[in-house]
Amino acid sequence: MRSCILSIGSELLEGSVVDTNSAFIGSSLARYGASPDMIRMVKDNREEIISLFKSLSKEFDVILTTGGLGPTFDDITAECLAAACEVNITLNDKAYNHMKERLERAGVVVRKEHEHQSMLPHGCTLYHNEKGTALGFSMYLNKADIICMPGVPVEMKTMFLDEVLPFLKEKYQLNEIIYKDLHFLSIPESDIDAVIRDLKISRETECIINAGSGKVVVKLRGYNNQEINHIAKTLILNFKEHYLGDNYTDEAKVIVDLLNSKKQTVSFAESCTGGLLSEYITNISGSSAVFMGAVVSYDNSVKQNVLNVPENILREFGAVSEECAAFMASGVKELMKTDYAVSITGIAGPGGATKNKPVGLVYIGVADKNGTTVYKNLFNGDRQQVRMRSAKKALYYLLNLIKEY
Repeated sequence: MRSCILSIGSELLEGSVVDTNSAFIGSSLARYGASPDMIRMVKDNREEIISLFKSLSKEFDVILTTGGLGPTFDDITAECLAAACEVNITLNDKAYNHMKERLERAGVVVRKEHEHQSMLPHGCTLYHNEKGTALGFSMYLNKADIICMPGVPVEMKTMFLDEVLPFLKEKYQLNEIIYKDLHFLSIPESDIDAVIRDLKISRETECIINAGSGKVVVKLRGYNNQEINHIAKTLILNFKEHYLGDNYTDEAKVIVDLLNSKKQTVSFAESCTGGLLSEYITNISGSSAVFMGAVVSYDNSVKQNVLNVPENILREFGAVSEECAAFMASGVKELMKTDYAVSITGIAGPGGATKNKPVGLVYIGVADKNGTTVYKNLFNGDRQQVRMRSAKKALYYLLNLIKEY
C-alpha cells in the first residue's frame, strides 16, 4: 500500500498551527509496516488542491487528508474533491443531521451558513465523527482511495482509529508489527550490543539501540513473535539489575508505582544536583503519596545543622566524600521519617575540582532500615550533564534497593 498524507490549511504553512496529525497517522500506519510514502502540506487554494488530488491519485493507493471540513468559506476540501472527481456537491442529509444534532446539543443556533459543512461530493462514502460535527468522507479517483478527515486532532484521531484504519487493514491486508521496547537504566550500550551480536538475529526482525540521558532503549520490531520474545528474555536475564520494564519510559514512574504499591516513602538530600532528583520524582502523578520532601544542602552549614553531618567529617573528608554522603542520607531519612533516603554530593564543575577530586566525582548514598550504602561515581560531561547523570544514577540505585524487598 503506497500512501500519501495531505495536510490542508494555510495556518499550517505560516506556522501558527503545528501539524501533529501527520505524525499521528504516520506512526499509526508504521505499526502495520505501511509508513506513508509522502507527507505534504498545502494551503487553502482551490486550484492547487484539485491539481494535487488529480496527480497524486495516479501515484498512490491511498490519500489521507486532514483539514478543510468546517463551515467557513475557506473550508474547501469537499468541493475540491468533487471537482477532481467531476461530480457535483450536494447537501448530504446524514452529514447535515449529524451536524445539526451536535450543534443543538451544544446550544448553538443552526444557521443557513452551516449547510456549507454538509455539502459533500455526490456518491461519497461517509465516516462517523464521534468527537465533532463534520463527518469524514471518501471518493475513489484513478487508483486511489481519497479519505478526508477533520483537522481537529481529537476528531481526526478518533475517526482514523475507529473508522479509517479498519478499512485500510481489511482492504490492504495489513498485519500489525510486533513492537517491544526494553528500557535499561545506567548501563553502557556497548554491553547490550555485545549480547545482541551473539544472538545472530534474523533479517526479518529489526533491532534498534537508542542511548541517552543515562538510559538505553532496545527497540524490537517484526512479525516473528518467538524470536522477539527470545531476544527480550535474553537481554532481561543478562541485565536484570538494570532493567526498567517493557515499554516503560520513565524510571521515576517505576519508583513511584513501586512505593505506592508497598505503601512506602522516600526523601532526598541533594547538593550538586540542586533539586533535580526531586524534580524527576515530582513530575510523576502520584508522587505526593510517597515523596515526603528533600533538603537541598548546597552549603556545608545546611549539611551540618539540618542533616546532622558532623563537623569533623566535613573538616577531615570534605563535603564531596563517601562519609558525608552517608551522613546526608541517614540524616534526611531521620528528618523526614521515611522508609528510604537518597543523598547526592559531588563536583558538577567547571570549577571546584582538586587533584584528588576531579569534576564529575559524585557520591550517591541510599539508606533504608538496614543501613546506608554509598556509591562512588565519576561522570563525564559538562555541568548540566553531570547533574543529570547523577540524578539518573541515584534513581537507579534507589530502584534496585526498593526491588530487594
